[in-house]
Amino acid sequence: MRLLAWVALAACVSSAPALAAPLASPLTAPPAAAAETPADSVRIAMRQETLPPGGKLAEHRQEGERYLFVVSGRLKVSNLVTGDEQIVEAGKMAAEQPGDWHVAEALGAEPVSLYVIDRTPAEAAAATVSRAGN
Repeated sequence: MRLLAWVALAACVSSAPALAAPLASPLTAPPAAAAETPADSVRIAMRQETLPPGGKLAEHRQEGERYLFVVSGRLKVSNLVTGDEQIVEAGKMAAEQPGDWHVAEALGAEPVSLYVIDRTPAEAAAATVSRAGN
């Protein structure tokens, strides 16, 4: 164990050129799926939203994956295509199906603070489409 600690310490204090070319090992090799999907083929965006009690995110659909992480409050996420509903408490996350229409609504008497995380194909022209009037 001490040998491993010394090796790690030596790697940290060695010169930058030595760190620029790390040794390849099975533990650091990327998974096969990651090798097939270049990092620049997807776009990841995150934004923070706050919904007042009873407030809603407009009906929407997106080409990629969407995750909603609730920081505080309670959120109901409804898939308008399948009819599935998720009740998401603070500290939990919901996932939305790409291509399906969804709506999210704050439940209870307190506002909902959440992060909306979108992972879309880089070539997608519009990440999210909202229905008019909502």
